[in-house]
Amino acid sequence: MTDLMNTSSATGTDRSSDAVASTEAEAEQAEHEVRRVLAFQLGTTTRSELDEAAASLRGRVSALLGGPSAEEGRTHGGSADRGFVLEVVHLIDNPPGPHALSHEVYSHVRALARVLRKLVAMNGAAASTRPPLPVRPIPGRNAAR
Repeated sequence: MTDLMNTSSATGTDRSSDAVASTEAEAEQAEHEVRRVLAFQLGTTTRSELDEAAASLRGRVSALLGGPSAEEGRTHGGSADRGFVLEVVHLIDNPPGPHALSHEVYSHVRALARVLRKLVAMNGAAASTRPPLPVRPIPGRNAAR
């Protein structure tokens, strides 16, 4: 009987470590995709590549937005968290149309990538040691001194 209890408790531990490992793997894949998308150049990236990246990022952001940390932000967070969630929802719900100019889609994809990076960091599963970039650039950050 003791062996049965030890086996079942060990199985529960393995399940939780598998969940953590899959979360880390997903975070690593998301970070890899973010870096790939942020490396796009407007003049050398085709519209179809931008559209594919937008669809992929939109799916990842939607999945993370439904996660537990995003739900906490909606219910317990301050106005900054709520504002961020509203901004993300607006970004997902208003993609550029099929007749939008390429630079509009390019800007949309970059915004989605930054949001995805921040959501991964909010979920506590940041894949890299670098801190996530802010969603919006900070004015004067790179100004000459």
